[in-house]
Amino acid sequence: MPETRLQFADLEPVGPGTPAGRYLRCYWQPVMRSRDLRAGHAKPVEILGEKFTAYRGENGAPHFVAFGCAHRGAQLSLGWVEGDELRCRYHGWKFGATGQCVEQPTEDRPFCQRVKIPVYPIYEYAGMIFGYFGEGEPPAFRRYPALDRPGVIVAEPPEVLPCTFWNRLDNDTGHVPWVHRGTARRRGMKNYLVVRRERVEEAPYGMKLVRLPGEGEDEQSLGLCGTANFFMPNTFQFWQRTRAKGYEGQDIWDTKFTWTVPVNDKTYVGFDVTHTPLEGEAADAYAAARLQHHEAEATTRWDLAQKILAGEMTLEELPEELGTATCFEIEDYVTQVGQGTIAGRSREHLGQVDAARPQLLRRLWLREVGALLDGRPLTDWRIPPDSALNAI
Repeated sequence: MPETRLQFADLEPVGPGTPAGRYLRCYWQPVMRSRDLRAGHAKPVEILGEKFTAYRGENGAPHFVAFGCAHRGAQLSLGWVEGDELRCRYHGWKFGATGQCVEQPTEDRPFCQRVKIPVYPIYEYAGMIFGYFGEGEPPAFRRYPALDRPGVIVAEPPEVLPCTFWNRLDNDTGHVPWVHRGTARRRGMKNYLVVRRERVEEAPYGMKLVRLPGEGEDEQSLGLCGTANFFMPNTFQFWQRTRAKGYEGQDIWDTKFTWTVPVNDKTYVGFDVTHTPLEGEAADAYAAARLQHHEAEATTRWDLAQKILAGEMTLEELPEELGTATCFEIEDYVTQVGQGTIAGRSREHLGQVDAARPQLLRRLWLREVGALLDGRPLTDWRIPPDSALNAI
């Protein structure tokens, strides 16, 4: 039987049954921050082209269930959380944590035992709620040694961008001195203006990336930012000096994790989690300051980004009071959203900078998705115990 031959654009759709959608559903995916789901409340969530209901019972246990009521499809998140159960606002049908209907107040002869809504496995970790949306039993949950060390973990406000998830996943280090030029110049961050390249190789977990020194640099001058790890299919780990507002310039190194998850075919959500090696009161103060500034600026950052895309202002005109991290997010937003869809682009003219990360990542995805479609074994990606370190 001939092997399935896929094109890069075939990896853009993510709904049920699509090649990329099936592959992403083989893995646990983050769906929201833990702090964004309060006890006794429900929220609608869209992920991988499907809609769901997330709710947290009054006892604090989180649940992920179908978007609509099994009765007549009403949006379940509009209803009430009662204990560890969820009641529909339309006719009062109530569902337990297993999805089983337990009450039908409008029925003289209830038939609860015949009605059940889908429920999905979830796992809370590193300030995030993860869900599994594939078929059968979920794989063992993947933990990351760098996030299990002592220190403070901050799950930052999700970044929802109106473009395909590949526009972020397909990124490379060559963009840094150009995309982030405005902020780097304003803040005197000369190291961000150096043109560098990467050496990239396949690893047992996905890709190992080594940043090569630029002109006038050596490996020591790069510090911890000299290497990075990509864990298949959509998790990136790297190190950087903290960009938290009020802490810039200090010799504090964050370990950063980013998950790039499609909301649907035209939108993705980026979840960023940062581990900082601080403990005790210093950790509490740092986490509070980081969350305060990130939450405050999250409400306006995309408004500014849309003005820049519309030509109403430039990146060089971003307000000085914005934190460095927020400025970087806005610069990434306008670059990624401006690219458009894979299928809608004209033919790419790939160069030397693309020969490393983007092309290897595309090959890995095309290989693995092709294997999935053909019924061949997928690579058993393994997170090494020393991935907490910079030089694995």
